[in-house]
Amino acid sequence: MICNHCSVAQSFMADPAPRLYRPYPWPWIQPSILTTAVEEERRETNYWLDADLGKDDNPDDSDSEYVPSESSDGDASTSDSEDQMSASTADEDISDSELTHIHTDAQAGWRSSPTPSMKVLEEEEKLARQIESLVKAEEDAAAAYNPDEVVSLITQLYELLVAMGHWPEGGIRYPPHTNPAVDEELAVQLGYAPAAVSLMHRLPYLTPEANGSDQFEIVARTRFADYTLERHLHEGRRPYPYLYLDGCPDIDPWLLPLMLPRRDGSNIMLDTRLGVVRAYNTEGGPQQDSIEYRRHGKVPDAERDQATWTEYRRTALVPAARYFSEIIYAYRSLSRLPILNPDRNDPKEERHPSWPAWLANQDQEEQDTLLALYRECGWPHEWRRAEFMDKWEVKKKEISARAREAMQQDSGKRRQ
Repeated sequence: MICNHCSVAQSFMADPAPRLYRPYPWPWIQPSILTTAVEEERRETNYWLDADLGKDDNPDDSDSEYVPSESSDGDASTSDSEDQMSASTADEDISDSELTHIHTDAQAGWRSSPTPSMKVLEEEEKLARQIESLVKAEEDAAAAYNPDEVVSLITQLYELLVAMGHWPEGGIRYPPHTNPAVDEELAVQLGYAPAAVSLMHRLPYLTPEANGSDQFEIVARTRFADYTLERHLHEGRRPYPYLYLDGCPDIDPWLLPLMLPRRDGSNIMLDTRLGVVRAYNTEGGPQQDSIEYRRHGKVPDAERDQATWTEYRRTALVPAARYFSEIIYAYRSLSRLPILNPDRNDPKEERHPSWPAWLANQDQEEQDTLLALYRECGWPHEWRRAEFMDKWEVKKKEISARAREAMQQDSGKRRQ
């Protein structure tokens, strides 16, 4: 019998094309609104560094198609060469003006490399064009922003994670919120913009059970905001780390934190003015190579503290609908795994060599087992959630028992 969660799993939109460059922790932190597929591919592969320019793959030229022409002898006249060039190019319909440029370039020889001042000017012009493109992208994102669509996608994401077994059934609280309700008067007093307050009423929230335990975290060291709680209303105006920075003001009033991090967690904020998500890890801060960061210019050392207060303004922007669609894609496609520790939810992750072997083996076995069980239990089209949960509990205990035994053996060897 097919579980009723199957309909939830099948209802999500078509998967967007997966990205090549994935900042940590993807999919919760995503590339800039201006990152193109070509830039992602180059950044991922660094293909221009892969060419082995010093290696001769064809020393005997046996595969070469080059055959010297009769006019390539050293005593051939210049006029004969030009006549043959004209004859050969005429067959390819090259115009007289193009031939003139060819002759001019040939006489000029190789152009010299640009001077440092020319390089600086080129970089400044390039940055100016990118900033112009960013402004246009922001305008497009604001025009396309639909709060109802974003609320729907967030709801779909929550339901997906319940269906996949990450959160317990019944772990979602749907609007309207009445017990407890959002304290709108307090929200206004704290300085939230009207658009942010409106969303507080319409968003789904998690139950205390689903949002109050480390085992249910989907982003490491980060909890979902619940604006029916007074403490979250206060924390949302100055989330970590800004709460602990002396003199730091509240964040911009049109920003609505969707998650509230602890140390080394992730800030994920919905910009209700532009309709974009600003997401970054609190340990590393915003991506400093993004145009969003660079358009503000370099930060003088004397102003570094003040710049940290508003670093969220320098964060890479992602249109809100695209942002949540990609998160849904990541989990639905099993590119990222729920249930597991969010620091170790990438099934293709390469293990760090300094990890204890037993711990690396445990993580790998959990990932492999979870992937196999999802497929065995019909994910996503014939999903049998109850069967999956029962089998996972058994497998998890078996894996934990083997890990404890391996850990004890490892500890014994170290004491010898």
